This record gives sequence, structure tokens and C-alpha cells, in this order.
Amino acid sequence: MENSHDSLQELIEKAFELGVSDARIIPAPSIVVEDRFPEMCASPQCPGYGQGPGCPPHVMKPAEFRELLSRYEHALVFKIDAPTELLLGEERHGVARRVHEIAATIERLAREKGYADPRGFAAGSCKMIFCADRESCVVLEKGGECRFPDKARASLSGIGVNFEELCKAVGWRFQIITRDTASDEVPMGMMAGMVLIG
Repeated sequence: MENSHDSLQELIEKAFELGVSDARIIPAPSIVVEDRFPEMCASPQCPGYGQGPGCPPHVMKPAEFRELLSRYEHALVFKIDAPTELLLGEERHGVARRVHEIAATIERLAREKGYADPRGFAAGSCKMIFCADRESCVVLEKGGECRFPDKARASLSGIGVNFEELCKAVGWRFQIITRDTASDEVPMGMMAGMVLIG
């Protein structure tokens, strides 16, 4: 494998080439994982809940993710800044799709650099982003193969990642955006992704 520091720097540079607003390397063990986040997906129920393998209750549980985290040294985290007005509309799925695709690309590039089993995660429900035109997920409904295995990744919040703490760790300003958020008061928001690297 190439020099680890140089390889990680190249992955960050690639993330910027792919259009991220920022990307950082943090220690994987510093990621805060809490059981309450998947529970929040269930009640009040998120539209993506139960719709795809990347979201609760089908995605790995926080306890499983904590165990997975223990096997990794680094995490490349990245974000895409976007106007709040866009994130509150249907266009948010386009931003989320880019986050999934970037996470998947960084994962592939890390593997090519010799890292063992890099794992990407991203914002949002894969079903809502990639298969909104389908009545049901082929993986869940028929045990079939995912239509977008090279793009779709598991949900960050669905596995229990505390996004606010993640933002603090990298120095990003974080504000919760809900349907009631006024875009003139909070003009910009973000969507994020993460790739665990050996």
C-alpha cells in the first residue's frame, strides 16, 4: 500500500474534485454513535423508514456499527453545502444522490489504494433517492440484487451516527433544518457522507 498519509490526502483531494464543500480525515473511534437516532427514524416515522436496506429497521443496528467502527483507524467525512430552500424541497434527493455517489466513489478509490474493506455511508434513504419510481425495494421484497450497488449506501443517521457531534469534531457549523425552518433565518444547510478507512 502507498504511504498512508499521502493516500489519505489524495482521497481528500479526490473528494473536492467530486464537488464536496469540505472533507476531513478524523479518527474513526471519535465518531459518536447513539441508539436514539434509528429510533427517531421510526417515531415520528421518516418517509424512508422500512423502505430500503440502508435504513432502519433493516440496516445494521448502532451496536453492530460500534463494533464495525472498532476495526477502522480513519474516517473521511465530507459535506455538500446547499441552500435550505433546496433541502426542504424535492431537490434534496438530488443532493443526497450526489452524497451517496461520492461516498461510493471514495470507497472504491480507497480499495484501489490497498485499504482493506473501506465502507461508505451517506445521508438519506436509498429507496427515496434511487428507487422512488419503484413501488418497493427489490432487495427487501424479493431478496434480489440492489439496482444501484455502486452508488447506494446506508444512512448515516440510520446506523446511529450523531451528526451534530460529527460536525463539532470537524469544525462545521451545524443547524437542524426541519419543515418549519425559515430559509431567510437559516439560508444554508448541508448533507454529509463518510467513508471508514482501515
